[in-house]
Amino acid sequence: MKRLAAILACLAVIPLARADDYGGIPERFFALIAKGETSQAIDFLYGTNRWVDGNGDQVKNLKGELAKLHGLVGGYLFNERIVEQKVGAHYAHLIYLVGFERQPLRFEFKVYKPGGDWRFQGVSFDARLTEDIDKLANGRLAGAAP
Repeated sequence: MKRLAAILACLAVIPLARADDYGGIPERFFALIAKGETSQAIDFLYGTNRWVDGNGDQVKNLKGELAKLHGLVGGYLFNERIVEQKVGAHYAHLIYLVGFERQPLRFEFKVYKPGGDWRFQGVSFDARLTEDIDKLANGRLAGAAP
């Protein structure tokens, strides 16, 4: 009976560890994108960090670019983390492959945990992911030549 209780206790901890994956910041952001709520997605990010101004021209431009995505690349389909570069226990640079109907895009997040909670530090997105993958693949091919 004690063994069963220990196993159940371990299993109970696993979902908590995953739920706190960078404070759920990327997951919540993409959930809003999936619903077409692009402006709210940016507001959410900036709302996680009181030290970052969420009302400047840069934020307005970011909201505008994100709002145009549906017309340019179609609807949102999925996201998957392809790079996770942690620096100690308090900073991470995350890169996501984000699928849209027309093509994938790259989204990059920087998150910081100065205390108990993760905060947004920066976000960017672009369509150069496929170009970078082509360069990497061609570089490997060139390195494999005799």
